[in-house]
Amino acid sequence: MFKSILSKVGFGELPSSFGFTVGDKVDLPFSWHWDLHKGQKKSDGSAVSVFVCGKKDLDMQQVAAAKNAVQMAKSLRHTRIVRALDSIEVESGFYLVTEQVVPLLSESATDPDDRDAAVWGLYEALEGLSFLHQSGFTHGLFGPAAILVTPRGDYRLGVFDLCRKDADASALLAQRRRCGINLMGWSEPPAYLQDSGSPTIGVDLWGAALLAAYIFGSAKAARRGVDFRVDMQRAAQDLPTELRKPFAEFVKPGPLRGRSPVAEILQHPYFEQNASVRIMSFLGNLHIKSQDEKDSFFETLPRLIDTAPQSLQTKQVLPELLEAQKFPGQEAAQVLPAILKIGIRLKDDEFKASVAPLVAQLFASADRAIRFRLLTSLGEMIDLLDDGMINDKIFPECVNGFTDSSGPIREATVKSLIFFVPRLKPKTVESRVVKLLVKVMSDAEASIRTNAVICCGRISSHLPTGVANQTLATMLAAGFKDPFAPCRNASLQTLLATCSVFSVDELATKMLPFVCVRLVDPDVGVCDSAFQVLSALQEHIKQQVDERRAQMGHEGEAGKPAADAAVGGQAGGAGGWGSWALSTVGSVVGNKIIGSMGPAKSSSDTLANSPPDGATPASGSPSPPPPPAIPAVQANGGGAGRGSGGAMKLGGSSAGSAPLAPAAAPNNAWGDDDLDFGDAGGWGDDGGEQA
Repeated sequence: MFKSILSKVGFGELPSSFGFTVGDKVDLPFSWHWDLHKGQKKSDGSAVSVFVCGKKDLDMQQVAAAKNAVQMAKSLRHTRIVRALDSIEVESGFYLVTEQVVPLLSESATDPDDRDAAVWGLYEALEGLSFLHQSGFTHGLFGPAAILVTPRGDYRLGVFDLCRKDADASALLAQRRRCGINLMGWSEPPAYLQDSGSPTIGVDLWGAALLAAYIFGSAKAARRGVDFRVDMQRAAQDLPTELRKPFAEFVKPGPLRGRSPVAEILQHPYFEQNASVRIMSFLGNLHIKSQDEKDSFFETLPRLIDTAPQSLQTKQVLPELLEAQKFPGQEAAQVLPAILKIGIRLKDDEFKASVAPLVAQLFASADRAIRFRLLTSLGEMIDLLDDGMINDKIFPECVNGFTDSSGPIREATVKSLIFFVPRLKPKTVESRVVKLLVKVMSDAEASIRTNAVICCGRISSHLPTGVANQTLATMLAAGFKDPFAPCRNASLQTLLATCSVFSVDELATKMLPFVCVRLVDPDVGVCDSAFQVLSALQEHIKQQVDERRAQMGHEGEAGKPAADAAVGGQAGGAGGWGSWALSTVGSVVGNKIIGSMGPAKSSSDTLANSPPDGATPASGSPSPPPPPAIPAVQANGGGAGRGSGGAMKLGGSSAGSAPLAPAAAPNNAWGDDDLDFGDAGGWGDDGGEQA
């Protein structure tokens, strides 16, 4: 049965030596005497297109046109001409095998989500037409229906039924209706093209104007295919302003006088300045470009890519870049930023198939420029890499970066842990990452130490509680004593952000002493941060203590009267351990500081004129009066503050000094945007900020 079906359509006549198989028929959106079929190459199974033209229902003129199409397709060789692979003529008709293509006017030719005009496609089609004209040929059927599109999105010129040298315009117009593609409702070439003043290639020029009107008009209307009918009377409104004059000359061409209008428009500033044309033209001729030209191009390429259509980036630019990085020399490092920028826009399966293997391969490269590019781009592509590749191929190569002699590589490696750790195996994190991170705190570069502290805080949530506690304690202890002020500041902020990792006892006995030392830090920024962190930690600790007391229940309530009796009620209305501690401080230093304060003296004068600790009043001086009672700390702003002159004040804020801004809550210690790695300063920038 299958054999009989093949015989009806003529496939059964194909000899066994024919190297291709003919598959399913492709639906065409127009009427044509050629049918398009999917096909395969027998030797390797690669996809091809097979054009089939049956002789049965054709007249002699149409058969001659079909035979001419096969001969021209096989003889013409140009990158913008559809590539013919094989052909055969049998009794029933013609078979022409080409690279895999579909007509431009078919639904599958363009991405439905693509709203940009295919300027590069128009440029490719015009290059193919220019090649024909410079070779002395007239195409005869040039227009949207004569353009074929590859799976990658490249435009190819085909449909050579009427292509010949020394063609006559009148004959072309007459044959066009019989041998060309029939598009219902579309404009036909005007009759004035056969006037004596019009050039023979005027039919092609009019078809070029029709193609330009279709490409720009369909993109503007967001409707493609045969349903979008070009109105040549108002088509110029949809074109860019720069192309309207050449468009008018193509619609109604005059004597050429040796000119080549298509070749001239290819050099128009509109095309030369278009991002898509610039990118693809350069990549297509990369092998003949000088090293200086390559350096300049690849430096600007990431910015150019942003202005190119999405489909062009993923289908055409990326494959060219993947080939370019294989060139010997520095191309791999230069091309990599653009590859990664486009790669993150691919679908997961596309990225894993085309870009991920390259990423894994380049991480093992000895080229520092390549490794640095990969490390700094890791955050954008980490979600597209699978866990197996990260654990088995990529991270083992990255570990070498911790001991690299290059400071930027070491710093980028530290920063990359934020993205690596959530994807690594727990055993790898505990056995390797933690040890490497602690070791980094002895790095000679101050900014690397600073970023190591920040990194430790940001990955702590992905570590087991015990490991996070021990690692943070070690990192923060070193960070608080670091001579680099931003590192000390980062340690304060990291402690505030990760305070939940520590128990209330650890905070009170181990961490707060470090914070208190920073209260008198010589760096103003560190000092201010210390006060804010201290205030926030006090609130956090108080909340934890209150919760612990509540859990104790009646046992805590039973012990409270005994504690009150021991205090003897001296705490007064303020009550609690905080008032007792402040009263004790007052009883020790009250005679020396507060008792010597006169009512007209300011707090700064008091600290300046009070005797040092352990000193006695000068002989003959009257004994100081009994110290006044120290007011209890108020819940809404008591405690130590910083006046405008930098002196410390006890109790509330003095007159004329602004109170401290309230400290950030522990759960928002990183701020709205987290800490920025860039705050650590530049390389070797330790001077002037040491404690």
